[in-house]
Amino acid sequence: MEFSSKEILKLVEQASGLPDILGKRGELTSLIFQFHEVEEYLKRFESLEELTRHLKEVEDRMYVCKSYLTTNEAMQYLSMSKFTLLEAAKRRELPYYTPPSKSYYFLREELDEWVNSFRVPSQKEIDEQESNTARRI
Repeated sequence: MEFSSKEILKLVEQASGLPDILGKRGELTSLIFQFHEVEEYLKRFESLEELTRHLKEVEDRMYVCKSYLTTNEAMQYLSMSKFTLLEAAKRRELPYYTPPSKSYYFLREELDEWVNSFRVPSQKEIDEQESNTARRI
């Protein structure tokens, strides 16, 4: 049998005359409030599985708050394979850090710079550049 947070609160209010519960009423009210918050959150995500998936996704993306990323975090950050990332590092195209361990670390700002180095200009930029070149001649 499932109870809503309102039903639980009503039961606690009815049982507040009992000596054992009387001293715990504040704690129970706080707990019921927390259940109510969880219930509202679950309604937003429709199921516990969906909420769990969302929390896992948030946890996986916490790397954006860090300066140095592990290989796996850098892979996720750039949405690329481990092979591609490590090959770029081995070819010295991408700076990396190896403290006294076998792990590779990447500075997030340097990953951004590396990706930006592959920028392809838009057609508008190409046309403007050609127009400026033609004016100089």
